[in-house]
Amino acid sequence: MERMVAAPPWDAVPEIDDMLWEEKLVPLVERLIRARYFSFEVEGSEHVPADGRAVFAQNHSGWFPLDAFFVGLAIRRALGPCRTPFFATAEAALALPVVGPFIRRVGAVPSSWFRRPERLPARIRACGFFPEGVPGNTKPFWEAYRMRPWNRGFVRVAAALDLPIVPVAVLGGEECLPVAWTVRLLEPLVGSAFGLPLSLLPLPARWRVVFHPPVRIGNPRGVLTDGARSAQIAAGVRATVAATLARDARRYPLARISSWVEGGLTAPAPHPPLRQAEAPPGRAPRGRPLAGIPGGASGP
Repeated sequence: MERMVAAPPWDAVPEIDDMLWEEKLVPLVERLIRARYFSFEVEGSEHVPADGRAVFAQNHSGWFPLDAFFVGLAIRRALGPCRTPFFATAEAALALPVVGPFIRRVGAVPSSWFRRPERLPARIRACGFFPEGVPGNTKPFWEAYRMRPWNRGFVRVAAALDLPIVPVAVLGGEECLPVAWTVRLLEPLVGSAFGLPLSLLPLPARWRVVFHPPVRIGNPRGVLTDGARSAQIAAGVRATVAATLARDARRYPLARISSWVEGGLTAPAPHPPLRQAEAPPGRAPRGRPLAGIPGGASGP
């Protein structure tokens, strides 16, 4: 029998536990960085809007959403405490014992809330999305850094709330929390596939978060009713992230394994160009997508 996961009521007020962030999580990670267990680099902090109001769209990896934490940490470094975005999270993850309550405290909210962005609680005006969804962080280690198709829902949220989209590339999650296998056997019961951990403890990793210039949507009301246009914008944001992964991931061991398994590098697939009003200023990062990266976006 399929397990139904109830989302919190629409009038629920989400809270981020900043005391947990500042007194527990940030000091713990800083100690691991000083001990050289982790390294952590941030590029493009100047592209994070000063008021923090934005839709952050990034690639997804690792069997536990530690990549969301590092994106949140990078934003806190850029803007200061109490500026962590909320992250759209699968209801199945929020329903897990222990894990669910913990990730709620650090900013996770049900992804179903964003299907009606006009009804979001007022305080959700900074939000992070993993448009690959579950397929992104459940892919096995030999497919590392090969992004899955992107859902375009984050574009609709940005248009409905009149927020810029900040493309974000995250590296290091594949090596830190590698997935041994994608398990789908229990999907009818728990509502989601999950990644079988290769290691239950986070492994040493070189974390790197790259923020790109914001993409501002022209005629946002029109985008809400134009599925082809929202898909084109999503594809452009995805291509920006893919180019950075191709540029930087070559130095990561699992990216080399992934490329070897796939048979080397290929040229990037063509994608629709962004209109001038929606194109990020400046030049896009150089590089070519890793082999196996499909083009375009999928889903509503």
